[in-house]
Amino acid sequence: MTASARRDKQLFQWDRRCAGSGGYAIALIASLVVTTTAWPAAAAYWHGGGHKHHTAHKTHEAADRVDREPFGQIQKGPLQIVISINQQKLHLYSDGVHVADTSIATGVPGLPTPLGVFSVIEKQVFHRSNIYSGAPMPFMQRITWSGVAMHVGESIGHRASHGCIRMPHDFAVRLYRLTKLNTRVIIANSELKPFEFADPHLFVHQEKPPEVAAPVDNGVEPVITKPAELAVHANMLTPLVLSDVVTPQATAPAVNPDQKTESAVPGAAAPSAPPSSIDLAKVAAAKKLPISIFVSRKRQRLYIRQDFEPLFEVPVTIADPESPLGTHVFTALEFTGPEHTILRWNVMSLPGEPLKHVSHVEERRDRHGHVRRREIEEERPSDTPPQGPAQVLARIEIPPEVGEAIAQMIIPGSSLIISDQGLGDEPGEGTDFIVLTR
Repeated sequence: MTASARRDKQLFQWDRRCAGSGGYAIALIASLVVTTTAWPAAAAYWHGGGHKHHTAHKTHEAADRVDREPFGQIQKGPLQIVISINQQKLHLYSDGVHVADTSIATGVPGLPTPLGVFSVIEKQVFHRSNIYSGAPMPFMQRITWSGVAMHVGESIGHRASHGCIRMPHDFAVRLYRLTKLNTRVIIANSELKPFEFADPHLFVHQEKPPEVAAPVDNGVEPVITKPAELAVHANMLTPLVLSDVVTPQATAPAVNPDQKTESAVPGAAAPSAPPSSIDLAKVAAAKKLPISIFVSRKRQRLYIRQDFEPLFEVPVTIADPESPLGTHVFTALEFTGPEHTILRWNVMSLPGEPLKHVSHVEERRDRHGHVRRREIEEERPSDTPPQGPAQVLARIEIPPEVGEAIAQMIIPGSSLIISDQGLGDEPGEGTDFIVLTR
């Protein structure tokens, strides 16, 4: 007797027992439900070993495809994650094309999720909070070292966290499989969307830099975090300032003209000159890794990092420096053109100056005619709106030799951030630029 025949016989016997006690109609309905729901799922195992193997093989292939392509076929290119506080939504883009959305839970008003420009700086499949009594944070993707991350959580759809971005489990798992360190994360009150952008002021790639006849004093303050890579230039380097607090320069000791100085040792090599931006660019370009560029109106400086490591910083000139720029994130998506020197870019623009805190007194009459007064505090946008990305780029003047250095290093996946803000306290070791707009 086949398995199918045995199953039919068992159902028939069970129907007769139920009918004997007045439950035949119920049993008949139950048997129909069982047959319509159980048979298709079990068919692969009850109709021969070949079908079972074929179905199992398909299932295995599907699982592999989910691992490789957690969101299906998507555009290949830089990933961008956009968090909208007002919507309580996460929006995912790849190569500037929308991929997926999900509901999230951000910080409560007393512990708000910070606004600004971030990137993924650490990933752990299972992480416990170092701040909140070891609370579990599965599929954690950290965006600040001060305790903000994206991870699996509950109470999705409204502000419920201590500052983190909570996601539904399935989406968090798929997002974790897709992202890499340095994936850009932008958090704003309203929804932001990237749009294609072209401008003559944006950087182009230059494969072979022009020869430099002689070193030029360009004011660059280089920082080498891995001395072995530039051992020949390891002397006389100026450290990179990592916060908005300007470090006072040490005063050189007074020299007595009558004091005798020790003569140099015969044959001793003269100290080498500090590396120029071109020297540093050659080493960085050889790594073939994207770079991040940050221009701060507050500091009037340009900073460059690669793979979480500072390269150098240099002063820049910003026209009308008292007028706000806003915060703009330009992302290099891919090479275009026959010579692979032009880059396709997109941009996202955040609000400019921080929101103003405004308070006023509201008067209302209750049902008994009594006047009730209460003080209301709210945030309002700045009176001066930020400028568009084309206007902002036109206001920034970068030294030519620095532009040449950037042209050597710039490749798809690189980014340019321009902001009114300074570096702040976040971008220490092991981070890209973190720009807080609130």
